Amino acid sequence: MRLVAILIILTSFVAIPFEALAVTISTATTTIDLSICGNALVDVGEQCDVPAEIGLYSTTIAGRQCNTSCDYGPYCGDGILQTTYTEECDDANNDGGDFCSATCKIEPAGSGGGGSSGGGGGGGGTRDLGDSSISIAGIAYPNQQVNFLLDTKSVGSVRANSTGRFEFSTNASPGTATLGVWANDSTGVRSITLNSTFDVTQGAVTNVSGLLLPPTLVLSNTKVSPGSTVTISGQAVPSAQIEIQVGNSSLRTERTTSDSSGRYTFSLNTATMRNATYPIKVRSITGTPPLLTQSGYSSVVQMLLGVDGAPSSPSDLSRDGKVNLTDFSILIFWWGTAGGDSNPPADISSNGKVSLEDFSILLFNWTG
Repeated sequence: MRLVAILIILTSFVAIPFEALAVTISTATTTIDLSICGNALVDVGEQCDVPAEIGLYSTTIAGRQCNTSCDYGPYCGDGILQTTYTEECDDANNDGGDFCSATCKIEPAGSGGGGSSGGGGGGGGTRDLGDSSISIAGIAYPNQQVNFLLDTKSVGSVRANSTGRFEFSTNASPGTATLGVWANDSTGVRSITLNSTFDVTQGAVTNVSGLLLPPTLVLSNTKVSPGSTVTISGQAVPSAQIEIQVGNSSLRTERTTSDSSGRYTFSLNTATMRNATYPIKVRSITGTPPLLTQSGYSSVVQMLLGVDGAPSSPSDLSRDGKVNLTDFSILIFWWGTAGGDSNPPADISSNGKVSLEDFSILLFNWTG
């Protein structure tokens, strides 16, 4: 039965006349707009195309120049405040009498152009451009209060969210302003005040973004006996790399990571460190190479390494508070050793080797 059915179907198909079959052919088209910068034609995606111009700054909209990327270079009237070119304001025009002059200089209040009204005496007309304000955004310590100073005066505070991000807005006077931002961490330790100075545009919102509050820093002990371990801790922005600098000129650099709450800890082993005073500071680093963002450094905490927390003479190789035969024995043990990566403890002169110079210094400091 199956075979018969198939033959019937095939026979029926062959019987259909060829001219009865309708065939539809569709053609797909693609349009490509080519943009060639430098051909003196303003193509799609280009603002301009003048091969002879390189985008130099212009004091007017009419005189703006085209740069080598076929975009307009900076100019007075582009609505962007460019203090590099001595602009004090930029209200996107070259008109005077609107608090921002035709050359992008701030005009004093009441300097608006006079407008005459029919029949009456001419009245000095001014145009209110609205409030001048600052909008601030950044990252601090999660769920902690962030405080703001404007020209050294407190203007308010806001609480950072669970990821440390915060936003804050305040009215401001046009002109140069100094913003200060600080916070207490979750243990009550205050951060340094992060300061930045910028120009506030009259009648506009000046955006300050990307602020990264430096970490706080606490040492478990600031007067440390040789060989002890010191715990370095504090709070920073969440999930950041914490760079710890110990000593001057980056003498020793350690690293750890802050957790999701921004807390970090590091155990510093002082066994190989000389008796001295060590300034310690930290900063946070976020992002991935090559796009890394570094905060400023924290406040500096001094660590005193020595017997009973007091730095002793570098000739006190045994660190017992005296320079005697014990230290001489240690010097002889390391005699002739070159520095390199080993950094021999008996290199009193820090010249990279243990030699007669170190012996002379040890004798000079001899206490018996």
